[in-house]
Amino acid sequence: MNKNKIIFAILWILLLVLFIFLLLNFNKKAANTNISRSWELVVWLLWDESEWFKKVFDEFKKSSKEYEWKTIKIESFASYDDYFYTLNSAIISWKSPDIFVLNNNEKKSTFTEQVVWINPNIVNPNDFRKKFKWVFADDLIMSSWEWEQKTEFLVWIPVWYEALWIYFNRKYVKESELSSISSLNNLVAKIKESKPEITPIWIWNWFSVFWVSDILTQFLMLESDVSWLKDVTWDKMKQWLASYMLYWDISWDNAYNERIEEMNKSWENSLDLFSKWDTFMLVWYPRLLEQINKKWFSKNFLLASVFPQYVNGKWKALINYNYFVINKESKNQDVASKFLWYLASDKWAKQYLDNYKYYLPALLSLESDKLEEKVNSAYNIVLWNFYSSDYDLSSFDKWIKTIYDEWIISILDNVSWYQKDFDNFRDSIVCKAEKLATLDWLSKSCVK
Repeated sequence: MNKNKIIFAILWILLLVLFIFLLLNFNKKAANTNISRSWELVVWLLWDESEWFKKVFDEFKKSSKEYEWKTIKIESFASYDDYFYTLNSAIISWKSPDIFVLNNNEKKSTFTEQVVWINPNIVNPNDFRKKFKWVFADDLIMSSWEWEQKTEFLVWIPVWYEALWIYFNRKYVKESELSSISSLNNLVAKIKESKPEITPIWIWNWFSVFWVSDILTQFLMLESDVSWLKDVTWDKMKQWLASYMLYWDISWDNAYNERIEEMNKSWENSLDLFSKWDTFMLVWYPRLLEQINKKWFSKNFLLASVFPQYVNGKWKALINYNYFVINKESKNQDVASKFLWYLASDKWAKQYLDNYKYYLPALLSLESDKLEEKVNSAYNIVLWNFYSSDYDLSSFDKWIKTIYDEWIISILDNVSWYQKDFDNFRDSIVCKAEKLATLDWLSKSCVK
């Protein structure tokens, strides 16, 4: 072979190598582009500030370099109804998020089959029981049977919870007067007598900025010590109504109803009354402090306390929380699993709670530190004000939360409920929930 042919052959080999290199490099870039598009993590929240959640995720990326270029898209819903129906629609249309939340007060969720369960080899249920408050083990540890062998597994890991508080005006209310239900009853009677123009405690309002269904449920749990709707009998319901009516004069010529008419016309709510000192006590979760602050309530006169219980016995205190779950159809289960696992650690759970200061910690190890912190720097209110080790924390299974929340409020619009009406409703909602969960007896009518 002459010299020219050798040079020509070498050039062809170099060109071929260059072509292969460029082709491989192009494919690599294209693959990275496709990965980056599919690696947008979509998270749906309920009630939580999305920007605060993004801060937590940004810190997660700094510690997990393999995900530092990962983007996150967060949607946060203020209404449970909006969240429930939108998530249903998203799942049906194959547009559901990678991570979403479920609420503890609906045990047989319609989304249960959409969730990836945690392998017990990754998170041991017994270890979970030791690290988290016991109520979470009751709610989130499930079991399955295979070949006559029982296996326990965790649904997913919670970060926070909240319990009902009483915010009060310390000029007219002493914390010692909220030590028990009987003390609260005496206080309400005293205020009604000395200041008849004042509504002592506001626990119902058609135009309120927050739902009242949980407040009413807490009264029901106090009177009957139940933790799910199926166990609520008519006798227990009557007992609850009698207790609740102590705080609400239903005659049409009283100042309470006159005030409601005024509020309807002016589009005011209970927060407006509280800020104007037309009512001395409000009941809701710790996050209400953010709304109270926007109403410019006097910082020197606002205090808070745990929701009172009866003196005798250990009664159930309603709690509310959302726990994060991974969509079984997610293409990002690796980063989703790692991120949620991080939230179960002391460091990352604390960072999450540093952003959402009005939540109580689910981890036992964080209680001593977090409970000393102020909920809002402008007020002398810390989480310890709303914590009691004597209370039996409990979820309440509403079976179908959207229906239950609407129904229990309707009781107050029609106090002449009859046993047959109540029994029919309870049986109807339980029937609907069981059909949704099991997909059995679908042709069966749930209406009697």
